[in-house]
Amino acid sequence: MIEKNVSNPAKMQPSWFSYQGAVLGVLKSLGLDVELSDVIAVSGYGWITNAMKKHLCPSAPSAYHQDIWMDNYAATENLGYKIDLITSGLFEWDEKQKPTPEARVNAKKQYDAVVKEIDADRPVVMWGIPIPEYGIVNGYKGEEYIVSTFRSLIGQPDTPIHYTGLMSPGGLLSMRFTEPKTFDPKQVAIKTLKRGYKLGTGNVPQLQEYVLGLDAYDVLVKNLTEETFDENSHHGTAYTMACLMEAKWGVSEYLKKVNRTIEENLIPASEKYDELHQVLNKCHEVFPLGPGEMTKKKCTKVANLLGEAKELETTALELLGNVIDAG
Repeated sequence: MIEKNVSNPAKMQPSWFSYQGAVLGVLKSLGLDVELSDVIAVSGYGWITNAMKKHLCPSAPSAYHQDIWMDNYAATENLGYKIDLITSGLFEWDEKQKPTPEARVNAKKQYDAVVKEIDADRPVVMWGIPIPEYGIVNGYKGEEYIVSTFRSLIGQPDTPIHYTGLMSPGGLLSMRFTEPKTFDPKQVAIKTLKRGYKLGTGNVPQLQEYVLGLDAYDVLVKNLTEETFDENSHHGTAYTMACLMEAKWGVSEYLKKVNRTIEENLIPASEKYDELHQVLNKCHEVFPLGPGEMTKKKCTKVANLLGEAKELETTALELLGNVIDAG
């Protein structure tokens, strides 16, 4: 049985959203001086507010148009490393919840491609290990991936995963970090702010079942006050609030940092995003991760807080828009 590990294994970093934790872990292992707030803002993720129209669904933090995801992958390069995508087709299950023959073939293609990256001493970010989350592959053993995932952050072992033991709705995807990339910090900041404004206001492609942008706050309020809840509602609410809270914190911190890079004043917008983060933190406190009930009192409280949140982000984006126009 052949086993190979990269010489400097990447470690999954704490983040409510696994994409950021995995990317940050790999970039750190490659020697880049990058912070979580950088990944949140530069990738575009932190500017997004998203909601499913009919349910309080835990898919909301990540279910948006493929064009946005492709732009997120491309924008992530602006953190300092060239990224290529490995896409190996769909990974589906049969009626017995086993990978279909086509899925097995596709998964083997991905495994062979990832093995080449490990042999080149480069860790990989992969979608769908061990559940629909991003994780890091640091090596291989036989037909298994040696990984670092969110499990290591919650006291669970990161046991190796067979290349067919994935959960990757939407298709098999891995990220190759191929070589350092030089960039102009000012130009990256300007690109990030302009794209962030579009994402924040919702001026981007949308999925039919979801609302992305400022109107997503209204959808979340409606879901909390008018929806008939099911077994996923509490988890969906809690996870969405946690991801939003961290996302807007990241934007606030990033704006403070790049205020020193560009000539325009970003502090007023940063302060509004900080207020937004604090309001969303209150929502997170009402609906923490874990088991809980969807009581009317809690739902009403969070619905009111989300109304405040929309006003704060509306103002923050207006301030940001003024800076962009002035530039």
